[in-house]
Amino acid sequence: MESIIFKSATEIVRLVAEKKISCVEVAQQYLDQIKRYDIAINAITDLRDEKNILLEAKQKDMAIADGKPLGVLHGLPITVKDSFDVKGLISSNGNPKLKQNIATADAELVKRLKAAGAIVIGKTNLALYALDWQSSNDWFGQTNNPYNLEYVVGGSSGGSAAALAAGFTPLELGADAGGSIRVPAHFCGVCGLRTTESALPSRGSMHTPGELRIGRYLTTSGPMARNVSDLILMMQALSNRGRQYSENPPVDLFKIGDGVSSKIRVAYSDTLGGVKLEQEYWGIYGSFINQLNQAPDIEVHKAAPQYHSGRLLSLWGKIAGFDMGVALKKLPFKRLIASVFIRTRYKDRSWARAMGKGAGISKRDYAQALQAKDNIADRFTDFFNDYDVWLTPVAATATFKHQRPGAPFKVNDKTLPYTKAFVPFNFPTAVPGHPILAMPIGLTIKGLPVGIQVHAQKWHDIRLLQIAMRLEQLTPGFQVPNMVKE
Repeated sequence: MESIIFKSATEIVRLVAEKKISCVEVAQQYLDQIKRYDIAINAITDLRDEKNILLEAKQKDMAIADGKPLGVLHGLPITVKDSFDVKGLISSNGNPKLKQNIATADAELVKRLKAAGAIVIGKTNLALYALDWQSSNDWFGQTNNPYNLEYVVGGSSGGSAAALAAGFTPLELGADAGGSIRVPAHFCGVCGLRTTESALPSRGSMHTPGELRIGRYLTTSGPMARNVSDLILMMQALSNRGRQYSENPPVDLFKIGDGVSSKIRVAYSDTLGGVKLEQEYWGIYGSFINQLNQAPDIEVHKAAPQYHSGRLLSLWGKIAGFDMGVALKKLPFKRLIASVFIRTRYKDRSWARAMGKGAGISKRDYAQALQAKDNIADRFTDFFNDYDVWLTPVAATATFKHQRPGAPFKVNDKTLPYTKAFVPFNFPTAVPGHPILAMPIGLTIKGLPVGIQVHAQKWHDIRLLQIAMRLEQLTPGFQVPNMVKE
C-alpha cells in the first residue's frame, strides 16, 4: 500500500472521497508512524485507544459507501495541542496541577474539526505553562526536533510542529500569544497561522475547570500544516463561515479582501527590535528577499509599521500579566510572584517588570492598556493599506540545542540573552491583532529549517494565505526530516 504519511491533507481527503484509500488505512498508517518514531521524538502526550480510532475510521468509510455528505476533513486523522480540551483525553495546558485532568467536553474548535469529518486521535506536547520556546515539562517530558533530536522544537506549540514534521498528523491545531505557533513552525520547517485576534473562538482552550476564563486578548488559535494550501483547507473547518455563534461575529473570512492582485506589494524588515540575525539565517532570509525582487508580479519595498518595540513589549506584559493575576486569584504578593517567575526562569528584567505590573494593575490602567492596544492596531491597519504583506524574520536563529531555559546563546560569536532571541520578533507584533503566517524558506548547512513571518491586514487571513501560496513557490517548501524518510 502506498504511503500517504507526507501527502498533503488536501490530497488525502480527495483520495478518501474517491475511495482510492480507506479511512481505516489512513488512520492505521499514522498510528504506525507514531508507534515507530514517537519514542524518540515524544510529541504525543495522550493518544486515544487504537481500537476506537479504527472503529471511528470504519464508520467514516461506511458514510462514504452510503453516499452521505462529507465534511472537508472527512476521515482525516489529526492531533491538537494540549491546550485544547478533547473529551476523554488529558488536558494539562502545561500546568502541573492539571497533568491528570481529563476533559469532559470538546473545545469549540475541536467540535468544528470533528463536524468537518476529522478524527481527532490525540494531543501534542507544549511548554510549561505554555510559556517557553522549548516544549518540555516534568510530566510529559521533552519533545525533540525530528531534524535533529538534540535540538528543540520551539514552544509553546512545539509538539504540534514536531508531530507535523515527523508525519504523525497532516494537520494540527495550535495557539499563539507571543510566537507559540510561529517559532515552532520556524524551528520544525512547517507552516502555522496566527489568525486575526478574535476571529476564532477560544472556548475550551487553556481551560482550567472551575476557574474564570482568561486569554481573551493577545492569544489566538490557528491551523498548522506542512503547506499553505492545507492551512486554507483547515480554515474552512475552523472559521465561522456564517455560523451563528455567540462568541464571535458570523464573519466569513473567505469573503474578506479583494483576492490576490496582479502586483503583490511586499514590505520587509531585516530584523525586529534591533536584534542581529545569526549569519546563516540572515543569508537564507536575504536570498529569499532577492528572489522576491526578481519576480515580475511582486513589488518589494524595505518598510515597516512605526512602533516602539520596548513599549509594545511592556504593553504585551501588562495585558498578559493581568491574566496571570486573575489566575493567581487572591494569592498574596501575586504581583511579585508573576515578576519573580519570569525573572528567575528566563532572566528577563523588562518582561518580568511588565508582567508584574500587569498582575497588580488597576482597572483604570488595564483599560488604558487596552486603549493603547487599539491605537497601535490602527497604526498597523494604516500600514497595510499601502502594502499587501510585511515580511520579517521569526527569531534571531534557527533552532538551538536543548538547554536550561534562560541560559544565553552564542550568536555570531556574541552572547545573546535567551529571551532576546525571540521576544522582539513575536511579542510586539502580537499586540495589534493582525494575522501572521510562519512558513519555511530553507535549511541551514546542518539541515535545520528556517522560516519567515508574513503579516497582513486584520481579517484578511485567507487573502494572506492566498498570497503566501505565491511566495511558497519561491521556496523549497517542507523538507521531510532524514530520520523519518521512508
